[in-house]
Amino acid sequence: MLKDTLSEKAYKALKEKIVTLKSGSYLSARQFANEIGMSYTPVREAFLRLKREGAIKQVPNVGFFVETMDLADVFQYYQVRECIEPFVLKKTINRFTPEHIANIRSLIKKQAEVLAKGNILQYMRLDAQLHEIMFKIYNNKHLLDLYRNIREQYMFCSNKIGITYDEDAIHEHELFIDAIEIGDLAKALQVLNTHIENAKQRMKEGYINVLE
Repeated sequence: MLKDTLSEKAYKALKEKIVTLKSGSYLSARQFANEIGMSYTPVREAFLRLKREGAIKQVPNVGFFVETMDLADVFQYYQVRECIEPFVLKKTINRFTPEHIANIRSLIKKQAEVLAKGNILQYMRLDAQLHEIMFKIYNNKHLLDLYRNIREQYMFCSNKIGITYDEDAIHEHELFIDAIEIGDLAKALQVLNTHIENAKQRMKEGYINVLE
């Protein structure tokens, strides 16, 4: 059990590091183990886990490298969101409680605060938490797991890719929860679809900026 716990801690710490690095950056498992003060074995397990998830790649006899994110892959992640989020919203629009509404508004406020500080990673985490709420309300574990996996995949983009996030996204979230609060499904769907499309375009712009 202790081994699993250490491996999970190493996994989370490694994810924290990867999102700050550029694609193609070299990663040493032994050096990282020293950085976080942990033995090599659980760190190695974390590296292999993230390799399976596609976040890093291993070159035999050389080491690990941050995997390059393909723009086509990013678009496919958003296509999944375009399919499942409207579906879940339709199923849950009348099941949001005042507590859910308050929670979402609190997350929006926190997003504005961290965005002002330029903390894109935390912004993206809060964004995932916000969108997860309707999945939790729907209470379908498999859909929630799918959604979390998709969000994790493109969470690995660098801060440079995410730097195009702006206050427009915050405003879109506010419009979204306003529509949900009054039970306006048509408006909520329209805002959600526009928000996902705009998010995709913001990610595309950030990706292009990295390549230039």
